[in-house]
Amino acid sequence: MEAIVLNEQERVAEHHGRFYTVFIDDVEYRFDHMPVTGRELRDAAGIPYTTGLVLILEDGSQQAVGLDEAIDLQPGRRFKKAPRFKRG
Repeated sequence: MEAIVLNEQERVAEHHGRFYTVFIDDVEYRFDHMPVTGRELRDAAGIPYTTGLVLILEDGSQQAVGLDEAIDLQPGRRFKKAPRFKRG
């Protein structure tokens, strides 16, 4: 059970079987199961566990995603690395 990063040619190719597509930092990932955890999303995108991950909601607001939080993969779900702020 792992995510697959698709290149342009693979996006065009026909895919058999059920899969769920999400976007993390504007890169498409497919999972063959649902729900997925925040940990699985971070692993797929190569995001360290110490870096936050947010779900972008339909209204544009953001919701933090915990490592062990189960996420239902609805069509068009988008995630982003949480911004890191540094004191200046």
